[in-house]
Amino acid sequence: MKYVIASAILLAGFAVLALLIVQNNVPVSEWDRAAFGAVNNPTGKTLDKIMIDLSKYGREAVWIGVTALLFVFGKKDGRKAAVLLTIAFLILIPLGTILKSEIDRPRPVPLSGDHVLLPNETDPSFPSGHAVIVSAGAIILLLRFNRGKQIVASIILAIEAALVSYSRVYVGVHYPLDVFAGILLGTGIACAVVASSKYMGPIFSRIDSMKR
Repeated sequence: MKYVIASAILLAGFAVLALLIVQNNVPVSEWDRAAFGAVNNPTGKTLDKIMIDLSKYGREAVWIGVTALLFVFGKKDGRKAAVLLTIAFLILIPLGTILKSEIDRPRPVPLSGDHVLLPNETDPSFPSGHAVIVSAGAIILLLRFNRGKQIVASIILAIEAALVSYSRVYVGVHYPLDVFAGILLGTGIACAVVASSKYMGPIFSRIDSMKR
């Protein structure tokens, strides 16, 4: 029940934020642009390269790989987490695409061309698809892959998720509220998937039998 309540609160927060963006609320928009300008301020080639790589590879490469590794090598807990990750991603990928299209917020325009570290992002900006996926992955692992040494891997991946989300603003392709909204949406759906896992006994049993 606690995950259902958490999911409802997170998704309600996303809905409120989306409404403010659609209505182009002036104080919210002005704060968002100012915060974007503060973060989208490249400071050196080394950090820039790290942020570019996180932004490019921190979603698909990391989280597809993590899901596959958990399914193959993760034993019982890992396989269950892999199933939940897969379900969450299958929900969030089309949902995020639809929401982007409906809300249709333009991408940010950095103050300087030198601040555009990843050009050619042409789809709408809200919510951040990267933040949606990595935050969902992080919360599922923290909630369902956290016994003993497992928690170390889950915390490392949660840090990775936070850095990927930050990198999207740093490289100049998202406003901070795009990322925050993505986190609300991703964690909200992830909590709903975790809450529904108690009904997935037959799925888990079938997967366990396949791995024997």
